[in-house]
Amino acid sequence: EKMPWLTYHIALPLILFGGWALGAIIERIDWQSARQKNAWLSLALLAVFTLGIVGMISSWLGNPRPFSGSDLLQLQATTTFVLALAGTLASGYGLIRLLEGWSLKQLAYLNIVVIFSLLAVLTMRASFRATYVTFDSGREFLVYAHGYTGTKDVLKQVEELSKKTTGGMDIVVAYDDDVSWPMSWYMIAYRNARFYGNQPGRDLREVPAIIVGDNNFSKIEPIVGDGYYRFDYIRMVWPNQDYFGLNAERVRNALTNPQIMAGLFDIWLNRDFTKYGQAVGQTAVTDADWQPSDRMRLYIRKDVAATVWQYGSVPAVSPIVNPYEEGTLLLPAEIVVGVEGPEAGQFNAPRGLAIAPSGDLYVADSRNHRIQQFSATGQFIRAWGTFSGLDVSVAAPGTFNEPWGVAVGPDGSVYVSDTWNHRIQKFSGSGEFLTSWGVFGLTDTPEALYGPRGLTVDSQGRVFVADTGNKRIVIYDGNGKILGEFGGEGFGPGQLYEPVDVKIDTNGYAYVTDTWNQRIQVFAPDEQGLSFQPFKEWPVVGWFSETLDNKPYLTIAPNGNVLITDPESYRVIEFSADGEFVRAWGDYGNEDFAFGLPSGIASDTDGNIWVSDAGGNRLMRFALP
Repeated sequence: EKMPWLTYHIALPLILFGGWALGAIIERIDWQSARQKNAWLSLALLAVFTLGIVGMISSWLGNPRPFSGSDLLQLQATTTFVLALAGTLASGYGLIRLLEGWSLKQLAYLNIVVIFSLLAVLTMRASFRATYVTFDSGREFLVYAHGYTGTKDVLKQVEELSKKTTGGMDIVVAYDDDVSWPMSWYMIAYRNARFYGNQPGRDLREVPAIIVGDNNFSKIEPIVGDGYYRFDYIRMVWPNQDYFGLNAERVRNALTNPQIMAGLFDIWLNRDFTKYGQAVGQTAVTDADWQPSDRMRLYIRKDVAATVWQYGSVPAVSPIVNPYEEGTLLLPAEIVVGVEGPEAGQFNAPRGLAIAPSGDLYVADSRNHRIQQFSATGQFIRAWGTFSGLDVSVAAPGTFNEPWGVAVGPDGSVYVSDTWNHRIQKFSGSGEFLTSWGVFGLTDTPEALYGPRGLTVDSQGRVFVADTGNKRIVIYDGNGKILGEFGGEGFGPGQLYEPVDVKIDTNGYAYVTDTWNQRIQVFAPDEQGLSFQPFKEWPVVGWFSETLDNKPYLTIAPNGNVLITDPESYRVIEFSADGEFVRAWGDYGNEDFAFGLPSGIASDTDGNIWVSDAGGNRLMRFALP
């Protein structure tokens, strides 16, 4: 994309008009008289005179200004100004002597020709630089959004790798939708190229080279793990966009600030943003770190790179280690419920699940802002709730703003974490509003909650809430009275970093998905069950990114096993109560054994596992082998 497409219809008539006007002026010059009066010497002096004036103005607007001090840079500025002044005066005197007797109109015509001759030189210089020097740089204002050198560098590496490993262009190289411009064109040369859009799957682990754009960085990280070398590039650049939001105050500030004026002059003449960046506090002003830009990465599998490594000793590499690979199944769901939509029984990003003592299933239908109730076999029973956000002072009872969690008490009461209204609401089993509590705030605010998500109710009716934004678990009685809390932000035992869900086992131990610490933490209660201390933990080889959708839930099966969702790896993982891996299942897709984005999870009394597929807008029930 070239910037002139924005101004073409203005520039073309002006060019034609300018050519006609200059031709008319040249025809009106008395060239016979000019030859008698040393016209060529006069034109040269006019050029010196004009350049001298430009030099004085640019020197005076620069930083430092002339006559501002005696250090080296200040003296250089003074010298430049004085020399430009001397050249202007000397050439002006010569012009007066040579052009004595000429009419003012003829002098004006000659001066116009000189000025446009100088502009023609600048035009040719700018054209040459835009074509051969800054043609692939965001510093060039004559170029708009366009590919940067990273594209060529990536293609060169992939081609070299392909020829060394396959003897031709037969390497398997995968690329996403973010780099499809321009890779979809260049990948024509690779018969085994693979396009994976914006949903990378685990099958990419077999691919020697993966190209990914910055919008999908977080999605690819769980796939590549530590089994790939990573190379970062700039894929696409735009010119500096400080002209956005331009107003009279900014123009006035630029005209009166010598540092900004000096920077603007450097940009205009040399496309050099160094001084301007220093004046306005911008650091990304060189080609290597230019902004605005789009980034890309090339991942090369380590074991493949080791076979062609030519720089010193071969690095120690190992293939991707997935500790869950051997125990991963393609387990089909025996019941699948729902499609995308706002109607009863349809979903928009379903999240938390809970199973009532009656066997009924409650679902937090998050982006439809409601709770839906189903029978144990997936038959729709009822739904309640409408949208109300914090644009009103207090959201009305029974309304929601993306509910992410739901739990059922021993008496059948339904508790909902109304996530972005930052409160907990309590309903009867049939959806009648009973009470609510919570206000938006940090831990120093009484009754504060910050984006609560998962919650559960123990056998005594106490409500445990994952106060995600405040990095803690809060304990309430059934009416919202605070009984205690545990956690707090950190990485050590007992500390939490983005806790999303909490469940209580039959012995009163609390299990928490400590998401950004990539672990399950188990907390042991005291005799009253209100004070919890860290008891054990185990790592989760998953949950790599920190996106809004990568929020895992857990459930505890009747046999004591702990099952978690791994949303952006599109799977469910099962552990023993001690953290030993049992099995995993799932893959990316819309088949009955795959997920679009597994989110909530719950286990019924028979050991069946319900999973909410937030990406596929459906509920799935699995019977474990």
